[in-house]
Amino acid sequence: MNSLSQYLDELKKIKDLKSDAELARFLDVSRAYISQVRSGAYMGESQCFELANMLGREPLELLSLNRAIRNTKDNRLQDYWLKVHTVGIKPTN
Repeated sequence: MNSLSQYLDELKKIKDLKSDAELARFLDVSRAYISQVRSGAYMGESQCFELANMLGREPLELLSLNRAIRNTKDNRLQDYWLKVHTVGIKPTN
């Protein structure tokens, strides 16, 4: 996925939430916050981490995308985080 909005939609589907207002109440955030994220804003890291856990996904998947969204002024960092998001990092044993 390439936007946090898609993850929000996934959570809405899993939890059978009918609107972004219901989603906001479920996540205990404002409707305006959901709207900002859907418009391309980044999430707080703890909220992003919790969203990943609610979706049963590796937190790094969402956190790396979130970091890419945050680093719009540094193309090298943004590219790095997008690569991490796309490819992932293999766990060490």
